Amino acid sequence: MNGNVTFDSLPSAIEELAGKVDYIINLLGTKIEKREEIPKYLNTEKALAHLKNIGFSMSKSKLYKLTALKSIPVHKNGNSLFFLQEELEQWCEKQIHADNNNIKSITRPCLYSGIKNNRKNGRI
Repeated sequence: MNGNVTFDSLPSAIEELAGKVDYIINLLGTKIEKREEIPKYLNTEKALAHLKNIGFSMSKSKLYKLTALKSIPVHKNGNSLFFLQEELEQWCEKQIHADNNNIKSITRPCLYSGIKNNRKNGRI
């Protein structure tokens, strides 16, 4: 499209602008991730940021405690800690499933003892 738009060329200019706007909206709507932008190993700060992004926000001290207990996957190089993004995501999934199983194992005995106590007291 050139700078001189006449009444006769107005429909084609509008069509060209609409196409460019659609292209820009498409670019803004898609998440552009280049493989080079995602590092293979995350340092402690980036690991904390990644955990926060996927819903597992924690303090730096808690992350250090989990690494000391070997509860979270970590790779050490000297005094530096490095985390793999995929391993962190798998660990988070395991935590979710472990919490669900823990809730089930806690609620079953509580429900059973509640029914048992109600039977003793003549409520059932």
